[in-house]
Amino acid sequence: MSAVEMRILQLFHRYEVRPAEMLFVNFHECRVSASGFAVAMRRLIDKGLIIKERPQQAYSLTRAGYDVSR
Repeated sequence: MSAVEMRILQLFHRYEVRPAEMLFVNFHECRVSASGFAVAMRRLIDKGLIIKERPQQAYSLTRAGYDVSR
């Protein structure tokens, strides 16, 4: 798992987000470029750790994502 992917998951942990709870995340919070954020988020979604939600910049953790974020 890349450092950017771990930073994204750590945000969910820092805000105590549990599975199926939404968090609004953007690349500024992760301190990465917009393109780096998009690539990392796509990988997390493809791995089944995060789900993209309907509101823009909203994501939720899957159970597996929650376990990894801890």
